[in-house]
Amino acid sequence: MSQEMSTGNRDNRVNEWSHGLFGCFDDCGECMLSCCCPCVAFGMNARDSGTCCEGCCGSFCGCILFFCPGAFFAWCCCIRPNIRRKSNIPTNCCADFWSILFCPFCALIQERNQCKETQAEHC
Repeated sequence: MSQEMSTGNRDNRVNEWSHGLFGCFDDCGECMLSCCCPCVAFGMNARDSGTCCEGCCGSFCGCILFFCPGAFFAWCCCIRPNIRRKSNIPTNCCADFWSILFCPFCALIQERNQCKETQAEHC
């Protein structure tokens, strides 16, 4: 009985980001992708969070969302919270808003790393 309870508790555990906001160089490949081709990284995050579709469309949506003024709100309201939800990280709209506003590339890299970690756990 206690094993069943501990297994159920593990599935409902609350997580933190697998990489900190300033852990940009934890994965140099993702760091380079996010800094050199932010649209592609943004599209991949949108796709991996379930906000956008697969393939080229994800990168296209990333280009549109990353460079449109209203994209900031889509990022705050859709993509980052979806990544939090998929990773079982508590929602914190205020922290998301400020991190995206003042450290957009750090936030982008953090999300990219989190998406990779989440996918690796579910494979």
